[in-house]
Amino acid sequence: MGRALYLAYGAVVVTVVMVTLWLAMFFVRRPRSAIALQRAASRLMLACLGCRFVVHGQGPARDGAARLFVANHTSYLDIPLMLAVMNRDFCFVTKRELLDWPIISLITRAGAHIPVARERVESRGAVVARITKTLRAGRSVLVFPEGTFSHDDRLRSFQPGAFRAALTAGVPVVPVALVGVAGVWSPHARTPRPGVVEVWIGEALDAAPARTQVGDATAVAARTEALREAAVRFIDEHVVHVGARPAPPA
Repeated sequence: MGRALYLAYGAVVVTVVMVTLWLAMFFVRRPRSAIALQRAASRLMLACLGCRFVVHGQGPARDGAARLFVANHTSYLDIPLMLAVMNRDFCFVTKRELLDWPIISLITRAGAHIPVARERVESRGAVVARITKTLRAGRSVLVFPEGTFSHDDRLRSFQPGAFRAALTAGVPVVPVALVGVAGVWSPHARTPRPGVVEVWIGEALDAAPARTQVGDATAVAARTEALREAAVRFIDEHVVHVGARPAPPA
């Protein structure tokens, strides 16, 4: 009975917050303003649902410089969680199908988030180019390099495109490990449940290409792979080892 009541309550909370946010998007003119409203809505929704998050690591300095954030992906909660955690303007790469959902479509477009048709190779190439353009314009980008949910502590293969974009734009890569998120909102559940998740923010990885490497395809590929491996190593260490210990008390 308690679970049923919470599910009903959770459905109401998510619906009310999302519809209110959708209506607010009609009145914003800048992506930065849309992200600020999406952040506020995410924090309100998580608080009402009893979903707490603990952030470890200082994170990047709030100097306004663009960064590429890369994180593991296990739940629908990942996007509102990152919106709530990151106190900065940014956009994220999301699946193209969201643009077919009336409420989500407007929210996605207002924040100038980047859609990708994952099954189309040409779409993935266009997304890498758009990530590069966005980073060069001074706006941060959040990417889930696995491309889809990983349902356990084992990471799927990280796609290299976003790392190549960071290298081309010359911006740092910041790895982010999300721990315990699927336990709060499983991909198979309609609503989340109360609980605590941990967010580990790593040190920025230098992606500035050396002058001698510009235009050198082999060197660029090697630097891209080094960035990818460093991000995977940080996230994998925290997801596996931190996820194995008891979560902080709710």
